[in-house]
Amino acid sequence: MRSLSLSKSGINKIRSNQFELKTNDFEGSIKSIPSGEWCFFTWGPQDFGVGFLNPMIEDKYSCASLVGKLTKEQLANFSIEDFIFGKLKHAYEKRIKIKGYEKNARIFYGVSDGLPGLIIDLFQNAAIIQINTAGVDRFRDFIKDSINKLTGTKAYFLDNPKYREKEYLPTFENEVLPDLEVLENGIKYHIRSEVLQKVGFYYDHRENRFNLMQLLSRMNSEFGTGLDLFSYAGAWGMSALKAGVKEVQFVDQGDFGVEVTEALNRNGFEGRGSFHRSDVFKYLDESIQKKQKFDVILCDPPAFAKSALHKNQALEGYSKLHRKVFKTLNANAVVAFSSCTHYVGHEEFQKNIQDAALRENRKIQLLYCGMQGFDHPVKSLEDRSNYIKSYFYSVE
Repeated sequence: MRSLSLSKSGINKIRSNQFELKTNDFEGSIKSIPSGEWCFFTWGPQDFGVGFLNPMIEDKYSCASLVGKLTKEQLANFSIEDFIFGKLKHAYEKRIKIKGYEKNARIFYGVSDGLPGLIIDLFQNAAIIQINTAGVDRFRDFIKDSINKLTGTKAYFLDNPKYREKEYLPTFENEVLPDLEVLENGIKYHIRSEVLQKVGFYYDHRENRFNLMQLLSRMNSEFGTGLDLFSYAGAWGMSALKAGVKEVQFVDQGDFGVEVTEALNRNGFEGRGSFHRSDVFKYLDESIQKKQKFDVILCDPPAFAKSALHKNQALEGYSKLHRKVFKTLNANAVVAFSSCTHYVGHEEFQKNIQDAALRENRKIQLLYCGMQGFDHPVKSLEDRSNYIKSYFYSVE
């Protein structure tokens, strides 16, 4: 492996715990280095690390990642395969320490687990791998074999061409995936392979859904009608049903009627819910016209902004959505507003909800604030990987 010296700007980044580097963070040109090559980085007589590069990436983006610091002794006996396997094993062992995460969890979470661009979700019957960086993609077959070995579960690739474009990665023909069997918080789901989104299931809100069940079951109120907006396989609505809500309507523009019906039947909720394939905004408008109201509404839309440039547009979208939700809530209702938009922070999201309530003349009390589950690790609230937001309110 070749060794690269960091420039003053690169050294300053490393010393401030910033491990994503640009071309000017290296001494000399790196343009001739092949995409995805692993190299040793040096920035002092006893300061060594290992990382990978992709000089094909535009200069305005980071093109290299430091993924580990090394001692001089480790440098002499370094093996990329051993290093990657160690990262995979450490991440997996962190998950299985937590009850409920042993067979159903995100077992690798990119930068947070030490390999940028690698996402792995584990299910009852499969592990799904997504790779979005050239340095990791070089070892895709090794990673797949390692996951098979570590989990005892067959692993499959589910590449997302759009995510791979930035690194100029090739598009492979996707493997034939099985239908996924999921168990979360004691609730069973079956998801057909042809309707999978992302890496199969949204584990990120699992702790928030667990806390929703706890909250609803502790309240001395009867909740007759519930609404799960942007439902996908129905995880939020099923959680409400398990907590005692009598009936839930599930709404999504995707073809998830089979998934919702299957989950209702598998979990003993037959006759307590139905799926509506519809645009959520349209469904809410129709409910407002019919003066139809709900005791519990669960609102977890997809990301409203793919870049910081669309942040204001996202906030406008949230405001429109939140106001419609407040119009369809009964008195003494409970609402859960959630977001996975990276570029809208916790404070901004909460203010958006408060403003919508004020404009609709609804008095609200914050009951719970949540973030992502333990399988989406973050170092602090300010961590860039901390993007999941969930707020529960009682509404008068």
